[in-house]
Amino acid sequence: MKSEMKDKKEKEKKGAKTSEAIVEEEKAAESVETETEEKELDRESMSDEEYIAALEERVGKCVAEAASSKNVAMRLQADFDNYRKRNASLAEEMRALGKSMVIEKMLTVLDNCDLARKYISDESALTGFNMMERQILDALESFGLKEIEAEGRDFDANTMSAVEREKAEGNEGKVTQVLAKGYTLNGKVLRPASVKVGC
Repeated sequence: MKSEMKDKKEKEKKGAKTSEAIVEEEKAAESVETETEEKELDRESMSDEEYIAALEERVGKCVAEAASSKNVAMRLQADFDNYRKRNASLAEEMRALGKSMVIEKMLTVLDNCDLARKYISDESALTGFNMMERQILDALESFGLKEIEAEGRDFDANTMSAVEREKAEGNEGKVTQVLAKGYTLNGKVLRPASVKVGC
């Protein structure tokens, strides 16, 4: 057990030494490169042509490095812009999804309001009830909810769901009764209207 721990510690030390040695080797290589560059550009030991050629070579390397760095920066900027746009559209989709889920749950409340109205006999209570329902509808309409107008109109399969057919002379293909109101949210059908259609 102790020997295993000693071996492990020795390996860690060797690993640390190895990484330190690698860093030192890199530093040494950099200093050698710098020294050679300095030697290359030692003006006194070079002829004019050699000096100019060395300078041109160094300028060429610097220009290439600058162009490479500029390309990397532009690529990173484009990636960041794409990331920002993706996140913005995703956030907007999530917001719209959350809004539609809440409004869908509220449609049940509106349906129950329609049912409850039939059982209110007191006129003042009915007035208060209608005001409360109107406030709920106004709040939902501010988010883009709109009732599908179906009563007496031609049946439209895109916005309506035919639950029943009934004989109605002169009203063939028209909605004779709305059983459950339908709604759109920002122009998209949230729930189709359940209707009776004349035949």
